[in-house]
Amino acid sequence: MIVAKKRAGMRLAWLPLLAGMALSAPAPAATNTPAEIINENLVLDFYRALDAANAAGTMAQQARHIAERYLSPDYIQHREGESAPGTAREAFIRNAKAVPAGPLPPGMNQPARRVALMADGDRVILVTSRDVPDASGRIRPVFLFNMFRIAGGKLAEHWDAIPAQIGSPPPDARPMPR
Repeated sequence: MIVAKKRAGMRLAWLPLLAGMALSAPAPAATNTPAEIINENLVLDFYRALDAANAAGTMAQQARHIAERYLSPDYIQHREGESAPGTAREAFIRNAKAVPAGPLPPGMNQPARRVALMADGDRVILVTSRDVPDASGRIRPVFLFNMFRIAGGKLAEHWDAIPAQIGSPPPDARPMPR
């Protein structure tokens, strides 16, 4: 009888420890739906295509193909002060075609480093970082925010925040596609 009470007491002694372990365990990570994963991959593939065209110096030749592959015909660009005749997709093509072949400006010759990629339904946010020269010529990281709405397997809307040193390259640098 004494042995049985002792064993029962030992079993009960583990309960607080087990409860504490269960309560202190990290919450399971959120998982994306299959559609969100497809949307994230669409955004990443778009930037891979842009990076490859930039690296090859063929952005002007590939601009229309990239736009037709990834951008919805009724694509909307949300950028303060940005207005151009025609559709936003056509404006993207015009801007990309204007990029001259040759070396990219400092900080733009390598793909951006991914900082964060998040999907929530039809929205994808991509935050990247690049090392670019500031006004004094010192190299420092800048962070780029891009958010897309996906519709029909294409990029339908785009919001971004571009730091001044990327939006306004030095006068002797090659312009960057947006």
